[in-house]
Parts: sequence; structure tokens; C-alpha cells
Amino acid sequence: MTVRRAVTVCVSVAIIFFIGLIIGRATERDETTVTVQVSSADHELQEGYFTLGDGLTLMVKPGTDLHRFLARQRGRKVKISLTEATIPELSRLER
Repeated sequence: MTVRRAVTVCVSVAIIFFIGLIIGRATERDETTVTVQVSSADHELQEGYFTLGDGLTLMVKPGTDLHRFLARQRGRKVKISLTEATIPELSRLER
């Protein structure tokens, strides 16, 4: 085996190792994404109650940005991403 071929094999193995390591780390993160349908009766909307999918009822303060967003999304499906908040920060809506 030539030196050039040995170096190529070593570099290839190292690249495959690092790609595997990166993929492994990406799947270990504490996060989940779910797609749910937003629903709320008119009286629930005024009080700030929203049903997300089959198993979640969310209560939000009427008049807030989140309340207005959920009110606009009634009857539609939305994607929700839940992740661990390692650094305290203010909540925000991303469009």
C-alpha cells in the first residue's frame, strides 16, 4: 500500500467518523416538533382557551400576540416545536 493511498483511507475514515458523530449529536437534542389542528369555540376564544390536536388545551392571556396568532389559526394546522430553554429569554412569535 502506498503512502498516498494510506493517507486517503485515513482521511476518509476520519470524515465518516465525524459525520457519524455530528448525526448522533443532532438526534440527542431534547426537542420535538408536532403538527396539530387549532380549535376553539367562540366563548373559549374570548376566555383564551385553545385546543391543540387531541391531547392539549392551552390557555393564553387574551389580547397578547400569542392569543391573536392562535385566533387567526383556528381550524388550521400549525407546527409546534418544543425545545429546552437553556438560557432564559423572552417568548416571541416567528413567522
